[in-house]
Amino acid sequence: MEFEIRVPPSGEATLLPGRQRISVPRVSPPRGLAGRTLTVWADLRSLHVLLDGHLVRTIVSRLLPHDLAYLVMRYGARPAGPAPAAAALRRINGNTELAAGEAIEIDRMVQRDGHVTIAGIKCQIAFALARRTVTIRLDGHLMHAIADNAPVGTWPCPITADRDARLPGARTAASPLPPPPLPAGSIRVQRRLHASGRFMANKQFIKLGPRHAGKLVTVVIEGTHYRVLHGEEELAIRPRRDTTPVTRLYVRGKGTQPDGR
Repeated sequence: MEFEIRVPPSGEATLLPGRQRISVPRVSPPRGLAGRTLTVWADLRSLHVLLDGHLVRTIVSRLLPHDLAYLVMRYGARPAGPAPAAAALRRINGNTELAAGEAIEIDRMVQRDGHVTIAGIKCQIAFALARRTVTIRLDGHLMHAIADNAPVGTWPCPITADRDARLPGARTAASPLPPPPLPAGSIRVQRRLHASGRFMANKQFIKLGPRHAGKLVTVVIEGTHYRVLHGEEELAIRPRRDTTPVTRLYVRGKGTQPDGR
């Protein structure tokens, strides 16, 4: 279901007395979002809160099937389209559960000294991101900070996997970790993989395996290695045998990039 609510001065809205509340993050100016109208997308697993079409937060739903009728009566809830974000974590016997190896994401605002707080633990991210909201990805062993759809840092995970599921605003990771930004001045070419799963770049054969046959990949030629990307996914990193400067790129064959010489 989908419906609108108005944020009270406290910043905490009660959807269903005794069962479901939404705490809205306090942002600048000091009064935060008080008085603003938010759109809530709700099902039996997740609540997604949006402001002017932008996701504010995702929380675990505590609603039961018969509660949806209550939302229709109180808020004029209507049938909703697809979920605007990844689902919140699953609840089993009233407790949030995280599947083995499952990564989660949370959104946190970077404080003016460059840190975010996760489960009461200060984690230094970057001074340059102060006052910005970043996505923190936790996979049980590592913590990644993501801004503008690019990773800005990776550190050991500050909390254990069993505590990940209890973090406020935790949701399942909807996509793979984005690749790091490309270095300035790097050379990029495209190659179509042969049926054997290999291709040639800069007179060097690179093999990825038959499962990648036919894919059109982007090859980033850096100082000492090649990075092979398929869309946003990084498929492989291979060392360069010839590290002399690249002065000419030429490709023959249908379905490959003809220019960039």
